[in-house]
Amino acid sequence: MSVAAVSTSNVNAIKGTEFEGMSIQMMAAMVMLEVGATKKKEAEMKISDMKAQNDKAKALNNLLDRMNAELGKYTKDEDKDKEGRGEILKKYATEAKGLGVDTSGWTIEVTVPGTSQKAVCGCNKSSEQVRAIASSIQHMAENCNSDNQTQMVKLQDFMGQYNSFVSGASDQIKNANQILQGLAKN
Repeated sequence: MSVAAVSTSNVNAIKGTEFEGMSIQMMAAMVMLEVGATKKKEAEMKISDMKAQNDKAKALNNLLDRMNAELGKYTKDEDKDKEGRGEILKKYATEAKGLGVDTSGWTIEVTVPGTSQKAVCGCNKSSEQVRAIASSIQHMAENCNSDNQTQMVKLQDFMGQYNSFVSGASDQIKNANQILQGLAKN
């Protein structure tokens, strides 16, 4: 931003404000620095959001790796293997739910025979059903990474705006100093 060459030696800001007695250039510089600080805060918040997304993607990938390591021993679609896959899903259901994974079909709540107590059991799952669950978790992790790429573009925009405002403020301060030097020579 630039200001046209106008004599500002007699211009004063609004009396009773923090700008009182400042030149227009200095007022502009102060405003630009304030807007720049706002852009910097927005960029810092964006960085924090991106870190959280990155952490979530890592946690999802870690969960998937651990589940797959245990699921690898159940390769057949026999009842014993289906039960084994169901127990593994039961083991990881709470962690997965905490990461935002829809685990509604991973477990079932049953009444213990002869009592009114409830128990959580793993649902017997075919290998195809488990592949679909794993694919869903992988897709969520990829979405976190994709969202981070989008957020990076926004972050770069905020940082560009910040740099522009700080540079503009510097130019205004330089202009104010040149005017004062010119006045001092006279």
